[in-house]
Amino acid sequence: MRARAFLTGWAPSWMGVSLWVLVLGTAAWAASSSIVIPADLPNRSDLGDVRLRWALIQDPGTVRAVGVAESPNRVVSRTTLELFGADREGRVVSQGQGDIQGGFGSTSGPFDVALRPTGREARFELVLVHVQEGKPGD
Repeated sequence: MRARAFLTGWAPSWMGVSLWVLVLGTAAWAASSSIVIPADLPNRSDLGDVRLRWALIQDPGTVRAVGVAESPNRVVSRTTLELFGADREGRVVSQGQGDIQGGFGSTSGPFDVALRPTGREARFELVLVHVQEGKPGD
């Protein structure tokens, strides 16, 4: 009688772990890459060569700036945004940071920047922290 080598030893556990890592990695990537953009984007920010159209979404325990970034004059490979919560005196009391996914130029790149509010916020501001020109990978 022949024994099947792949059913015993280290191969099954190694292959099983690899399969789970692949499945979990794919699921995490799929979850992180799907940003739902609201139909109504009432806020506009013109930050030089980068223009943002976005909505402020306030949920219990989270405030998010969700929208799209556009750069009609140049190709942008990486962009970092920060969302600040400021109190009545203008002091920052909460903040969150996020990157715009992928590169964009005349097309738009989606973003979702979240913060945990402290309850002392009187207003929220979305600012551009970093812009890198060029195609992704350059």
